[in-house]
Amino acid sequence: MAVGEAFSHDQTDRLERARAAAEQQTGIAFAVRIGAIDGEPDLVAEQILANQVPNPRVEAVLLLVSPGDRLVHVATTAGAKRRVSDQIAGLAVLTMTSSFTVGDLVGGIVNGLRQLADAAGAPSGAHTRPGARSAAIEPSAR
Repeated sequence: MAVGEAFSHDQTDRLERARAAAEQQTGIAFAVRIGAIDGEPDLVAEQILANQVPNPRVEAVLLLVSPGDRLVHVATTAGAKRRVSDQIAGLAVLTMTSSFTVGDLVGGIVNGLRQLADAAGAPSGAHTRPGARSAAIEPSAR
């Protein structure tokens, strides 16, 4: 997919199904944002997460993908950090970028979501998502 090209309905549906499956499997709120990033990725991701999840103890993960900048960033709330470590996030980024290099943006994101969900596992104890808003796939306005 070329930079600036919109996703087809089938691609958007595939991404949304993968995101929803990751949430259902783990109880973690997953969000995906695809598009240009203005500013430092860590700060942009922190701001997006803060807007999606008012309480940092709620478990949430954000995939920030900027194909034009050749950037993939995985951010977690403090609540999700124990289940999605930096090492796990780094492995998911490697998985995604491997697919991206052969032109499979959607497949890379789907595989990254699956890998993160598999590593996080099922929720332990009480459901941990009160206060989290489920976020669909969000293409950037740019």
